[in-house]
Amino acid sequence: MRFFSFAILPFSLAVLASAGPIVDKRASFALQNGKQAQALNAKFASLSAKSPCTSGEVACVQGAFAQCVNGKFVTTPCSGGLTCVALPLVNSPGTSVTCDTEQDAADRIARTGASGGLRGRDIEARAAFTLQNGQEAQALNRKFQSLNANSPCQEGENACVNGGFAQCVGGKFVVTPCNTGLTCMALPLVLSPGTSLVCDTQADALARIAATGASGGLFGRSEPELESRAVNAPAACKAKKREDITERSEEAALVRRIAQSDLPAVANSWAQLCRSSGGDINNGDPCDQLGPIGGINALLANADPCAQQDNADAMIDFAKSKGVKNKEALIKNAIAYRRHPRNALNINGVVPSTPFCQRAPRNPELKGVVNAQLDGVDPGLFGAPNIAIFPFGQSGSCPFGKKANTKTCTCE
Repeated sequence: MRFFSFAILPFSLAVLASAGPIVDKRASFALQNGKQAQALNAKFASLSAKSPCTSGEVACVQGAFAQCVNGKFVTTPCSGGLTCVALPLVNSPGTSVTCDTEQDAADRIARTGASGGLRGRDIEARAAFTLQNGQEAQALNRKFQSLNANSPCQEGENACVNGGFAQCVGGKFVVTPCNTGLTCMALPLVLSPGTSLVCDTQADALARIAATGASGGLFGRSEPELESRAVNAPAACKAKKREDITERSEEAALVRRIAQSDLPAVANSWAQLCRSSGGDINNGDPCDQLGPIGGINALLANADPCAQQDNADAMIDFAKSKGVKNKEALIKNAIAYRRHPRNALNINGVVPSTPFCQRAPRNPELKGVVNAQLDGVDPGLFGAPNIAIFPFGQSGSCPFGKKANTKTCTCE
């Protein structure tokens, strides 16, 4: 599986994006890269595990990363909330095939100047009702935030209540929970005017609403709502906030994430040490799974808050396994990885800090070791695409074993 490691390394590029580059300063190959990525995504949509392929070919098959081995695709599922896509390279001509959120992939392609989203659909050819559908879905999602099981309702009315699908029966909502990892939300219809209520991942819902041209994510840009979030942040934290990064403005929607240019080095450093360790690198594929694949997945903004710690624990487990010759170097690398910041995304004009893991690590070497926060995140607000924004002081705003002091905006 050596080839797989090279094919997946560009995955780290999926998490390296800066605030919307100026169009006339883009490299001459940027637009072509975007169009090539769209063409590949359109091609991948028609593939299945039984599709003919050429040995060594890399593709996306039904949302999974696929490599052609002996004329057949061998697929590797992406982590939860992610899907396999083709992305445009940033610093050179070409594309990469990787696991990412549809939202981020669409953003990266759009920044090349290529119109039409993931697969090159002509934006001008969208149906006249498309934008309206997106805005109606946002309005419904805002409404659903205020509902609970005791909210008054009309017979037969459908809604989303506390993340579950709800139907009004006898003047009361009867709620059916969604499956694990899914949340009830309103989504825009594609082929006709209107919306539908479904259980979906937030990443997919964001991508579907963004594809209509509606800005502001799941709920739309709501200044009163954003102001209330800012008020909920402790005053000491608000004093620390860098307004040049998190200020709400017309350009705020362009700030999708804060760039991390060292992520390729993070992935490569572990993989290189792992391959030269002398340990068992075939059972579980620890070099790729803990580095370029799982290691980078755990640094995404929508990863579980404990995923990075779990990955670092697995790194140390491997370092302590039989036959490993460079144990100390591997453990040192795992500790450095655990301290690395996770990605931070703009959510409706706010770039929140990423929540901290709330349980102890397995290995003593990681005791007290936590991820840093990126420069530019709001120190008084925490959250992620799959975690509702909450103020400093609540669980998750400080590392495991520490308490929040809202008077100083510090963890003690």
